[in-house]
Amino acid sequence: MIWGWKDSVSPKCLTIQSIWKRNMKSDKSNLTVRYADGRDTDALYKLWKECFHDTDAFMAYYFDYYLRDNRILILEQKNQLKSMIHLNPYTLSVCGKKVNSLYVVGVATDADFRHRGAMTRLLQRTFSDCYAGRIPLIYLMPANEAIYTPFQFAYIYSQYVEKKTHTPFSSIHNVDAAIVRDISAHPVSSEAERQQLADWSNSLLSRHYDVFTRRDAYYFERLQMENQTDGGDLLLLSANGKQIGYVSYACEEIMEIREIYCEPEWQSAVGQWVLQAFRDKEGELLPLVQAPFIADAADVRGMKRPIIMGRIIDTAEWIKCMPIRNISLDIAISIIDRWIPENEGTWYWQISPEGNSFERTERPWDICLDIDTFLQWLSGYIPADELIRQHRILLRTDWQENDAMYTLEQIPVLHGLMINEIV
Repeated sequence: MIWGWKDSVSPKCLTIQSIWKRNMKSDKSNLTVRYADGRDTDALYKLWKECFHDTDAFMAYYFDYYLRDNRILILEQKNQLKSMIHLNPYTLSVCGKKVNSLYVVGVATDADFRHRGAMTRLLQRTFSDCYAGRIPLIYLMPANEAIYTPFQFAYIYSQYVEKKTHTPFSSIHNVDAAIVRDISAHPVSSEAERQQLADWSNSLLSRHYDVFTRRDAYYFERLQMENQTDGGDLLLLSANGKQIGYVSYACEEIMEIREIYCEPEWQSAVGQWVLQAFRDKEGELLPLVQAPFIADAADVRGMKRPIIMGRIIDTAEWIKCMPIRNISLDIAISIIDRWIPENEGTWYWQISPEGNSFERTERPWDICLDIDTFLQWLSGYIPADELIRQHRILLRTDWQENDAMYTLEQIPVLHGLMINEIV
């Protein structure tokens, strides 16, 4: 079946499919799906503006920097742009391996063409092309998760954020004004400084997370430009003639510290510097290392929020990214994928200290799950025992749950993801 639907598909998904077929039937001969090129820039700009209402400054930045490298799938009707998906390339570090991935952004459809299956066609083409390109995983930051769950996207990353309400700096206790005065900040101004930040942050992230977005000098050039379009900047923090950290921020109506890090011994002082520098602003702060940064201040509270959804594209390629542990075991896994038929079926996973082997098999399955459940388990987002309790992992009938858990708990999963990019 062309759309990857199987006999076991749920009634809800059958409804989605039938609506799509009914709505698209009369339009099909007039529709074209292709990748955008230079002639489409004006139409892409117009649709983005109509759907997202971003400032002219941000849009000029985005279309200048991202259209150099990304690919944009579009759907046209009689040569008129109706829908688009922007696929922005990033390199993920997964357990030390460099993994090519795509960040799905700019998902938009003309208001008069919505609920007619345009996005379904574009996502199906995205899945097909990414599979052909051996992309293991794609991800997005949803405006509404309900749009993407039918396509078997699932949350894989919750972001730690600290919220600051308006409190005059003079009312904050335990401030050492002398220490705060020791800290100076200046905008990043050279390629060497940007590369230094890339080396520094990659090294730090690799010590704390199994998965993160790799950085280079161009990454920080782009980040600084994005901040500047939003009233902020990228600052190096120094004290006593030594670089101690950096802060990436936007500051319009509210403060938005998009990333901050400093040497651990300076955290208290830098936290006080932040509260002083942005003393008249409400807003939020994202520590590079997800741990309390200024949460002990009277007007600040820390919280976690789900923010990034992922989608396995090529299961066999994704399994290659899993961490290697000093164990030996094997398991047969039946995977349900309603959109990418190449992932559907039963797979035999052999794990050893030498690596992973993941191949199709005719043997009976030990566990059965959906592709989105598989991702949430392997990414460490939801543990196997919880997924079993939710009836999202099914066990073979003769396998006692305690025995199953003993095996599943040995299977290596990822620990720690950090994906904070906006576009």
